[in-house]
Amino acid sequence: MKRERLFKAACLLLLSGVFASPAWSATTDSHELTLAVHPGTVVNINRTKASGSDCTVCVEEGSSWSCLPQTALTEAGKFSVKFTCTKPWDVFTVEIVKKIECRTKPCKHTVMPTDQQPLFEFNRTFHWCLRAPVRMTFHVDFSKMGLTQIAPSETCTDGHTYSLVALETTKNVHLGLFCASGTISGIQILNGGKVVLMVPGRQKLEPKDFEVSWEEDIKSLAVVSVGLPSGKSSQEFFSPNYPSSFPDDDLMTWSFSVPNGHETTVKLLSHSEPHCRKKEPGIEYEFEDVTVVRKLSERQPTGEEGPFALSLRNCEMDVVRSRAQGVGLTLHFRVSSNPTGTEAPCIVDLSKESSLSLHIAKVADSRCKLKLDGISVESAIVPAGKKSTVSFRDCPDEDLLLTVNKTIGCQQLKDCPSRPVPLTVPVIERCLPEALKTVHWNLQAPDHGTVELWAYIGNLRQSLPGQECNGSVQFSVAESDGTAIGQFCPGGGGIISEVQVHRNVTVSAAPRNGLFLRRTFQTFFKVSFTKEITETYIFHVAPKKGVTSVLASPGWPGGMKPYATASWIATVPDKLDVHLTFTEVSQPKCLKRHTSIQVQTLESQERLYSRREDEEGDEEIDIPESFYLNMSNCLPEKNSFSVMAEITPTKQRRIILPVILAVVGVLLLGMIIALVVVCVVIRRKKKQLAQPVSIYNPNGHSFLPGLHGVPKTVDDDDDAHIYDYIEDTLVYGHLLREEAELDEYGKPAVDTYRSFNGPTDAKPLKDPEPLSGGPTGDADTEVGVYRPFVPPAEVAAPTVPTVPTVPTVPTVPTAPGFKPEPAQEGADSQSGVKLVENELYSSRGEDGGSDPSAAPLSPCSEALQGPWI
Repeated sequence: MKRERLFKAACLLLLSGVFASPAWSATTDSHELTLAVHPGTVVNINRTKASGSDCTVCVEEGSSWSCLPQTALTEAGKFSVKFTCTKPWDVFTVEIVKKIECRTKPCKHTVMPTDQQPLFEFNRTFHWCLRAPVRMTFHVDFSKMGLTQIAPSETCTDGHTYSLVALETTKNVHLGLFCASGTISGIQILNGGKVVLMVPGRQKLEPKDFEVSWEEDIKSLAVVSVGLPSGKSSQEFFSPNYPSSFPDDDLMTWSFSVPNGHETTVKLLSHSEPHCRKKEPGIEYEFEDVTVVRKLSERQPTGEEGPFALSLRNCEMDVVRSRAQGVGLTLHFRVSSNPTGTEAPCIVDLSKESSLSLHIAKVADSRCKLKLDGISVESAIVPAGKKSTVSFRDCPDEDLLLTVNKTIGCQQLKDCPSRPVPLTVPVIERCLPEALKTVHWNLQAPDHGTVELWAYIGNLRQSLPGQECNGSVQFSVAESDGTAIGQFCPGGGGIISEVQVHRNVTVSAAPRNGLFLRRTFQTFFKVSFTKEITETYIFHVAPKKGVTSVLASPGWPGGMKPYATASWIATVPDKLDVHLTFTEVSQPKCLKRHTSIQVQTLESQERLYSRREDEEGDEEIDIPESFYLNMSNCLPEKNSFSVMAEITPTKQRRIILPVILAVVGVLLLGMIIALVVVCVVIRRKKKQLAQPVSIYNPNGHSFLPGLHGVPKTVDDDDDAHIYDYIEDTLVYGHLLREEAELDEYGKPAVDTYRSFNGPTDAKPLKDPEPLSGGPTGDADTEVGVYRPFVPPAEVAAPTVPTVPTVPTVPTVPTAPGFKPEPAQEGADSQSGVKLVENELYSSRGEDGGSDPSAAPLSPCSEALQGPWI
């Protein structure tokens, strides 16, 4: 009973520790929605690899659910879809695939994108696959909305990005990314392809239709039709697959229509050339009366009038050398159009833009003549809320500098936008100069409000000496009075997810390479407004395990402004410590108050570090959990206050000592109980095996097995040595052991009874003489007569040396009238085979099938072959 009580107590302690653990209290949440799939449409829901999540998508199939990392809804109807996570839009993307087929001429389709409300939170991609049974040319007509080509690193201001793919024999060619509203009226694609529209999550779909028709064959991979507008304009274009190489030995054409009285200029902004086996890459111009071929290194046509076609031709590449050196054919060029010999007026309508203004300035020594509303000026400021006319004469883009100022703000917190506002370049007239130098966003917080600056995608990184941002655009953040906060860039291992500033903020974008900004470049920031904070600046950071990140005080390498405070709220992953090192600390001589550096944990509110300007402090500190680092400045009399620190989440947190003791105690108690049980069982078995047994001995005295020494003489009247019966298993036990050994070494015993058939005597023997004759004695052998065991030492040595020393068991004859039971054919063997097949060597899983592939589903797999974009 005592042992049973100890065992119950140990079980109760172990279970209480398990149920109290955080892992036991975890719960699983889900998100469910209903989708309607139209005929001819396929909806793919794929889990992104970048999410690192094990969330699955489940589709109701009858009374059960099928859960996988991705699914394809191919049949028309309504489907119940459930996700095993609460925010599936952060893990999954949705693809809506439709096929457009042309079997006979004429063939014309009008395409209108349609969306579903349940998918609003997800990133959606619409695919229209163009296919035909024979080789043909598809014409995609965008004349109703127009398109503008953008670089792969850029995004569209309205969030709707178009992509076009052309199909070749062995591969697909990415023609480029495009935004709605532009000078591109249509694209002809040889031998079919694909039109793609990408819409980010939480972005409402703005449906704009386009048409697809069957056209006559073309000689190029694709033909892009561009209609240049009247007045001053320019447009940039990129070669297919940019920035990767244009296909080997292929041709791409752009066709330009030019208004009367205008001249055009082509300028190559960047290009690269491959290693060629045959021919040479170049550009072919087809004007109305002449064809001109130019190398990429030569000057391109300037001041040409009338429509023309520009064709980029690649050579037969030396693929091995080109790939080894990472070179190929790429081209980025600009086409500009200007009226000939007259002023080019540009009407700038900002009457509906109360927060947007423009500033146009001429560079030094320019011969450009600039007019604002008919008045010659050196620089023109187009005010907000007004319609103005700007005229240019002999003004190339290089002679003009354009600055855009955009104000975003609100008077009261309740009137501020409910969602973050992306910082994008405002849409302005294309007749304005392309030389966009700077864009300023003036962020004005309401009274008792705060400006929150977010990364549009991912995190931000502060640009510091030795860790400068390497992108083409540099972003500067400053207060409205010009006090610098810092320079930031997206990605690149950044850990800053949010910046909060107590005052109005100005974010400026400028090119790093001394060139000009494009009117559409990738959006890196978004802004929101919230209630007032107590600090001047708050940086929210999320350091990564094993990665060292740098924190610098605002305005680095300059000092913080007087009385300013800054805090870094660091969210550290679970079970990690953080090693913080102060690499540079510059302290001022304070006139009023003191500087302060403090480190405090977030959960336990324990202060781990505190230092003033007149105190010495440690350079390194270990922090066991999420924390905040606070700095405050005084009114300096001399020098400035600035701090730079490094943080590295490295090792696991220390497990609490009581938890360790509890676990060790439970393990020790379990081991003790198990040891006691084993000892008790072994002791009982030894007692059972050690029972006194007597065996008949022909030498004239009996003995007890296990006793040593000479047995004591007993009286004749003592009947203690006489036994009522003798167990056969003890007499013939050695034969049973030998039979078990034969089974182990490959001689299996037959499951039938075999009686003992050894030599016996009719009378008990009193001495071993009858056996001295060897194995062939004269005594008659009788079956079923008891014969005592004779020790091996008393057996005469065999006369034949080849007789084995191991005794053999003679074949047992069949007793009269005994009929052996016929073996049940296959009973044991078949059952054994089935057991092995089902439990050990089955090639199937527990569910009887193989695991499905986790690879994302490929859209338009029947229409196009090869990889998609």
